[in-house]
Amino acid sequence: MKQAEFRCKRIRLEEIWDFAESVRNDHWAAGELPVNVEAIVEFKLKLDIEPEHGLMQSTDMEAYLRSDLTGIIVDHDHYMDEKFAKRMRFSFAHELGHFFLHKDFYSKVIFESAEEWREILLGLPEPDYTYFEYQANEFAGRLLVPRKALIHEIGTAMETLKRNNLLEHIKSDSYAVLSAISTRIGKTFGVSSEVIEKRVEREKLWPPDICEKAMQKSEKNRQ
Repeated sequence: MKQAEFRCKRIRLEEIWDFAESVRNDHWAAGELPVNVEAIVEFKLKLDIEPEHGLMQSTDMEAYLRSDLTGIIVDHDHYMDEKFAKRMRFSFAHELGHFFLHKDFYSKVIFESAEEWREILLGLPEPDYTYFEYQANEFAGRLLVPRKALIHEIGTAMETLKRNNLLEHIKSDSYAVLSAISTRIGKTFGVSSEVIEKRVEREKLWPPDICEKAMQKSEKNRQ
């Protein structure tokens, strides 16, 4: 396939999120958090997980999907080191984004190594590469951080701030407060504070008055 021929399909953000929700509901029915995305990869979808030494050093990639969609290659050292657990969880979810959203692209390329895959990516038109990665990131974010659960966790954090008489800080710098609470919220979902801040931004759940309206709407829908 000539790289210039590739055009990443423009998928509506809501459609990507709905896809991620359906994948989680179908393959992680327990609904427990954090989502065990590795179990989804290996036991639900029957994809191989293949650690490769030096992947990060040689390509600056933590993981990539095989061209035949039969497995995910991961950096050995990051995969084996618990301190990278959050990053690996997101990397697995990101590759699942490609698995579900971009099968048409993978059907048109053949590569047998990380270096070959990297060359293919570098040869993509910039706008299409941006969409390609953006779509996988949005899929991963919603897969790991369900909207309703995120709203609940923000509400819980706000109650803690209220009990400790810290709500006044929101008026002066609400995003500094978000940065402060995102680490604790991230533990619930097994992701980094950066992922939580990005999800809050993408889901339009901040400042707090916006989140409160979302909570009220969620409660109303349950009634």
